[in-house]
Amino acid sequence: METNTPPTQLTIGFLLTTSPEHQNSHTVFRLIEALLTAGHQVSLFLMDDGIYNLVRIESPKSPAAQLEKLIKEGLTVSLCTQSAEGRGIFEADAIPGIGWLSQHALSRIVARSDRFLSFGA
Repeated sequence: METNTPPTQLTIGFLLTTSPEHQNSHTVFRLIEALLTAGHQVSLFLMDDGIYNLVRIESPKSPAAQLEKLIKEGLTVSLCTQSAEGRGIFEADAIPGIGWLSQHALSRIVARSDRFLSFGA
């Protein structure tokens, strides 16, 4: 008899479109941390106001500092270049290790994910 057991390692994708002030950032970062700890592959795509989560500010508890920590733990982070540049955010403003991509890249993340979660307003 065939069972429908999930693979031990899943590929999970996240879309975050809200600013750091929104509860979504905290929720997404905690979920990602738990998934990475469990051994899953996790990707995060930032779009619209979600790109503000990667802007460097002088605080160890800033969203950007949290993202840097998660990147070191294995998180892959990319963003919509059009969203960032439209808000005056450029690579020099952001933490290193971020993929500056298009919304087409988001469709590829969705396609290769076993599960995909979207957090927006």
